Amino acid sequence: MPHNPEKSDNLLTTLAFTEIEQEIGGFAVSGRTFYAEYKRQLFKWNRGDSEWTDTGLIDTTETPKHGHDNGLKLAASGEVVYVGKRDGTLFQSLDSGKSWKNITPILPLHCTHLKEITFAGTTVYVATDTGVLSSQTGAHWRVLTDKMGKQTIMDSLAPDGTTVYGANNTGGIYRLDTEGRWEQIAPSVPDKIRDLAVNNQKLYIVTQRSGIFHISLEAQ
Repeated sequence: MPHNPEKSDNLLTTLAFTEIEQEIGGFAVSGRTFYAEYKRQLFKWNRGDSEWTDTGLIDTTETPKHGHDNGLKLAASGEVVYVGKRDGTLFQSLDSGKSWKNITPILPLHCTHLKEITFAGTTVYVATDTGVLSSQTGAHWRVLTDKMGKQTIMDSLAPDGTTVYGANNTGGIYRLDTEGRWEQIAPSVPDKIRDLAVNNQKLYIVTQRSGIFHISLEAQ
């Protein structure tokens, strides 16, 4: 049964959002390795290192005209790293950023914007402006659809173990079922989505101007 989000007023006093332009963009962590974008270059740092290392990946594409520039999209698991550039190209590293491969040509969807990349277990999920893709190796990709076979665009993703939740600014909140298809668990969102997070059986929805809302996942 679809649920409506409830506002989490107690969190509003501890969080504030600004539109200050910063030099640091995308950020990801895998074990003891940290990845961060700085001035459009991707660097990494291992605990114990004296300085950050340049991975050699740089984004020279123009800032997108569709909205705010949120930097590179990053996700890392073990030695596997995925990076999405501002022009929609997707890169993969299998050796913790020592070498990179542009895997955009093998993707089954054409897109111009990558919204988010995340891991759930060993599977990587890539939300684009034309749909969501998933893969376990990066060599073969699947386009995720709902039960009717329709590609559903997600503006944000949130993993919870091996379960993945997604939010669409116009279609509500979704979850991937056991067959890997999107099912709606909430019919709408109160405002433009900035981020999603799962904690203690609750899905938190961070919005652009209306604060933070949550959905209980216990009865889902």
